[in-house]
Amino acid sequence: MRNHLKKLLIFTCLALLVGVSGQALGDSNHSFSGFRMGVGARALGMGGAYVAIADDACAGYWNPAGLTAIENFNLSTMVAADMGADRKFNHIALGYNFGTAGWAAFSWIDFGISDIEKRDEFGNSLGLFNADEHGFLFSYGNVLNDLHVGATVKVAYAKIDDYSKTGVGFDLGLKYIVNENLHIGITAADLGTKVGEDKLPIVFRLGLGAYAFDGFTFAADVEKIQDESNVKIRLGSEYDYEFAEEYFGAIRAGVNDGAFAIGVGLTVMSNYSLDYAFVEDTEDFLGHNHRVSLTLSF
Repeated sequence: MRNHLKKLLIFTCLALLVGVSGQALGDSNHSFSGFRMGVGARALGMGGAYVAIADDACAGYWNPAGLTAIENFNLSTMVAADMGADRKFNHIALGYNFGTAGWAAFSWIDFGISDIEKRDEFGNSLGLFNADEHGFLFSYGNVLNDLHVGATVKVAYAKIDDYSKTGVGFDLGLKYIVNENLHIGITAADLGTKVGEDKLPIVFRLGLGAYAFDGFTFAADVEKIQDESNVKIRLGSEYDYEFAEEYFGAIRAGVNDGAFAIGVGLTVMSNYSLDYAFVEDTEDFLGHNHRVSLTLSF
């Protein structure tokens, strides 16, 4: 059985590479920003290198196969601050272990830009308007020996001034546990995703997670967006240590396609986690922002 699973993983990798090199299925202009900005202060403090690491309700966004790490119940929230350009970004995710029936999660992504100036064809000001995006993610994961599999159904709703549009798409994820020290993750995001008349490009990611020694974690992701020539590299690290009985602290650092990130975290009794990340935006003109997450596990 193990050999068959390895063959399946290899086949999937080849299929993804073929898909990357093939003809694009959609415009490379990613119109729904909320689906590509990253969620969770822990993940973003590691530069977004999280495809093979994801192990909480945020896995519904990063890699739904990672939901299988949830022991019972997991709730994760995130708010962003100082994003610039009058942007907001919030996220909440709920994951649950249904035993032999598998794992399921629901996520809500809330992104928007406020106070955008509206002008007519002659350049005259017509006041201000807002742009809002809401993403609703329904995720499922299960285990086949050492191969963890998952899928996410994404429902998108966008409203710009008086115009609104909706859409549906899919993500698929795999996570292979090579051993307790090495995990491999693969995802294909936005399969067939269309919001209004805009087709979102498929995003392929391959990630490695190495649990080296004494609380150290290292991660690396490679991302290829369909119909774009460049490949994005994300690197991240985390050091987790127990500084008092059942009190754990963490420090993190990462690089997201050249943009630097750092973060810290506090976990109490393995049930309550508070995380912070300082994130540089990959677009220089947007500067930096802060992400704060609270995670509850039972």
